[in-house]
Amino acid sequence: MAGIGFTLRRLTQRDDLIGAVIGYGHSVFISAGPWLLTVLALVAITVILRDAMPRESLELFRSIIVYNFSVSLVITGPVILVATRYLADRVFEKRVDTAPALMVTAMVLGTAPGLALGIWFYFFVCTIPIPLALLALANYAVISAIWVAGLFLSALKAYVRVTLSFGFGMAGSVALTYVVGAEYGEIGALAAFSGGLALTMLVLMATVLAEYRYPMTRPGTLFRYFRDYWELALSGLAYNLAIWIDKWVLWATVPDTSVVGGALVTLPLYDGAMFLAYLTIVPALAIFTVAVETRFFEDYQRFYRQIGDHATLDAIRENQLSVERSATGGLRSVMVIQIVISVLVIFFAPTILEAAGGASRQIAMFRFGVLGALFHVLMLFCGILLMYFDARRPALILNLVFLFANGGFTWATAQLGFPYLGYGYFAATLLCFALGVVLVFSVLRHLPYFTFVRNNPSVTGA
Repeated sequence: MAGIGFTLRRLTQRDDLIGAVIGYGHSVFISAGPWLLTVLALVAITVILRDAMPRESLELFRSIIVYNFSVSLVITGPVILVATRYLADRVFEKRVDTAPALMVTAMVLGTAPGLALGIWFYFFVCTIPIPLALLALANYAVISAIWVAGLFLSALKAYVRVTLSFGFGMAGSVALTYVVGAEYGEIGALAAFSGGLALTMLVLMATVLAEYRYPMTRPGTLFRYFRDYWELALSGLAYNLAIWIDKWVLWATVPDTSVVGGALVTLPLYDGAMFLAYLTIVPALAIFTVAVETRFFEDYQRFYRQIGDHATLDAIRENQLSVERSATGGLRSVMVIQIVISVLVIFFAPTILEAAGGASRQIAMFRFGVLGALFHVLMLFCGILLMYFDARRPALILNLVFLFANGGFTWATAQLGFPYLGYGYFAATLLCFALGVVLVFSVLRHLPYFTFVRNNPSVTGA
């Protein structure tokens, strides 16, 4: 994200408040656009349609979106991380002529497995009408394509077009769903919602193709990266599984679930509370993209550039200390921002839930979800730092621990009863944040070793 971050930082450094608002506003969509679009639109649609649609129809519509949202994230996760590495290498080499083919290949790899799974699930497991099953597949394809297109956002400078595509897509989804859903039920709502998402997808794809005006060449070069960077693929799979494992565990073990369409099992009280809690990390992500990551990247780039210029050992150690200071300062900044936001949201939790159409039973789990999101975003920051230093194995360890901890702690706390839902996610993110700090500072303390030995192909034989 550092590429677009520098462009947005220049906006925030204007001598007026409007520049800061515009810069950070754009960074919200750049850093969290795809899932922010879906979650906000879903919350808004739930609020405005709860009295206009039958409850079962609304639950069916929401459940299809949640299932598509979760499965698409898990399946596209490995593809996106590997494709991001491929794109970063091409940008570094100033050879981006394969970018259009990369986007198409990544979209096929990220969408096709889920479509095959969706055909089996929606047509042979669920008991929903065929038109609704077809729309569910189309919705899945659009969501998956948006995830993949999102990986190009950091390399694009057309931040206005990106923001407008997400903004109009979200507004269009909500407006169309309200108008059509009230009249035609879940089929109309899903068609309208998917139409708004499709608008966003088409604008993003057009923006990428306009930026990279090259013919489709060498579409198969991405496959080699899955072999060379298998840790990235497995890390992307583990991280996205970890995000959803707590919901899946509760859907399978808690008795208060909702079942619609024959097989679409959800726990709306928990799911809704967690989705709202995730939104609290959006400001921290935006500030990280514009301010924190750009400062860190400058020190990071200086460290490696001067090594390339045959810097002395004293200069290398001095630059290493600068990288450590910027990483520590960045972590501290994100932590302070997120703590302030979390405290405010926890205090006003009843009011927020009431405005979002929630129930009083969700207050406790929402508060623990907010605490979990606090440590989640800090853990995410640690994971990004590990990726910067190509510490793929430590990053994989962090994500695997997150997966097993979130699943295990959620199962254990679920045995204690409904009042303890949310404790598992909070405990898992707290543990993984602590582990992430240990892993990051272990790499930082031995950065010259990682640079000259661990990540040196002539030494490792890779």
